[in-house]
Amino acid sequence: MVHACFARGRVWGAAMLGWACAAPIHAGQSDFGVGLALTHTSNIERVQVNPQSEWTQALMAGLFYQENALDVTAHVLAQVERRHFVRQTNSDDTGGYLDGAAVWNIRPRQLIWTVEDVFRDVQVDIVAPNTPSNQAKSNSLSTGPDFTLPLSSTNSAVIGARYGRFDIENSITDNRRYTGYVRGVHSLSAQTKVSLNYEAVRVLLEPDAAAFPKVLREDWFGRYENRSVTNSTTIDLGTSKVTQYGGPVLDGQRLARLTLSQAFSPQATLRFALSDQISDTYTDLIGGVTKSTATRETGVVATGVNLATGEVYRSRRGDLAYVNDDGHFGYTLQAYQRQVDFETLDQDYVEKGGRFLWTWVFSGAMRFTAFGEYSKRNFNPEDPMSPVSGRQDVDRNFGAAVTYRVNANISASLQGGRTERQSTVPLGTFVDNRVMLVLGYSSGALYEVKPRR
Repeated sequence: MVHACFARGRVWGAAMLGWACAAPIHAGQSDFGVGLALTHTSNIERVQVNPQSEWTQALMAGLFYQENALDVTAHVLAQVERRHFVRQTNSDDTGGYLDGAAVWNIRPRQLIWTVEDVFRDVQVDIVAPNTPSNQAKSNSLSTGPDFTLPLSSTNSAVIGARYGRFDIENSITDNRRYTGYVRGVHSLSAQTKVSLNYEAVRVLLEPDAAAFPKVLREDWFGRYENRSVTNSTTIDLGTSKVTQYGGPVLDGQRLARLTLSQAFSPQATLRFALSDQISDTYTDLIGGVTKSTATRETGVVATGVNLATGEVYRSRRGDLAYVNDDGHFGYTLQAYQRQVDFETLDQDYVEKGGRFLWTWVFSGAMRFTAFGEYSKRNFNPEDPMSPVSGRQDVDRNFGAAVTYRVNANISASLQGGRTERQSTVPLGTFVDNRVMLVLGYSSGALYEVKPRR
């Protein structure tokens, strides 16, 4: 039953996305590619005692498609990857990756139809290391119309609806959801708008997923939005209410979001975000669609927990990021803090961290990249009776790579990295070193051959 539901959700999502890109048919831009990857990992299961090294071979094939027409805007990045574990520490597997969005302007400025789909691996157990055995395939689909009714030169009403699916392989947390919303929008200027918004989401859960069969989430909030060439500001203030049919009554929660973006020059941008809201894994994955073409909520700099569960949680997060990129030399600095409070899952945590990304385009044929990540996560700091209370994990992940293009189609990449965890729980500390060689062929610059799992 689980396999059938997961397969139906994945196939139907891909079909809907393909339909939106093809109706009506246009000549978009597309590139495809194939590649081979060989990875050596010193500690494949990321354990403290008796670590096992592993050689992993991967065969990849994928494509990228984009369309920018008057009535259709779309992008699709899809890839299939077959992995072979030489020393058989894990079973060989085949996985996929899909990141796609499409908007069909049925009647420009009045009626549009949106399709978004995300297919990728998510982490099963949040307290365990992220390893091949701790991942599951997931698919998140969202599709539906938006209708804009002009009331005057400065006022309009927006009515929208969405059908969504969240499917996880070998899981009972699959769910379907129906979303409806109404917005009253007033334009203060060409760049500035204020609006009153009501959104309702009904989630239908699998019979064995929880003690209650469905959940209703209702958001009421006001929005101020200002967008210009050099800066943007979005402020949401309101409340969220979650009703669990057959389950305990939940108190209303504050909904607050602030997003600021300031461009100091054509290559330098500062971004700041604060949020306090109710969320879940489905919302996080759909919100992370790359280059989304749909009208959507302005998210924080990074997405949520990406956990294989349909659990509702309260998320409080702050992000600060600085991006500087002139096309040849670029870097990103990011710092964040977040607190996640699950409704029933006994794994609440507070996390602080930072990230550094660096890119140097040495020439048209050679590129250097490097990154570093740090996070400190404390579990259930306010509940001494929790089995994970007092646990602290400090993770460090860093690496570097060089990519060389032999010609316009063939590339080679050599990457090295190290992942470390210091944990207060017994046997929770580990070190994992890895080296990866990637050889790829791509028909053009739109598609980059690299592992995406």
